[in-house]
Amino acid sequence: MKQEVTVNGMTCQGCANAVKTKFEKIKGIDSVKIDLENKKAILETEIEIPKDSLQTVLEDTNYEVV
Repeated sequence: MKQEVTVNGMTCQGCANAVKTKFEKIKGIDSVKIDLENKKAILETEIEIPKDSLQTVLEDTNYEVV
């Protein structure tokens, strides 16, 4: 299943890598691609991951799932 979410706060490749690494740790996510230009994370998942679960892993960062 493909799931796309907007992540505010990503401004550079380092930001994109940080978000990708955090999301890859979530159970049920098979792969993560970051579209930095459009501030999107494209997730390949087994099931739909709730946005609040995605935001929880970003809790101590400057990034926000919207």
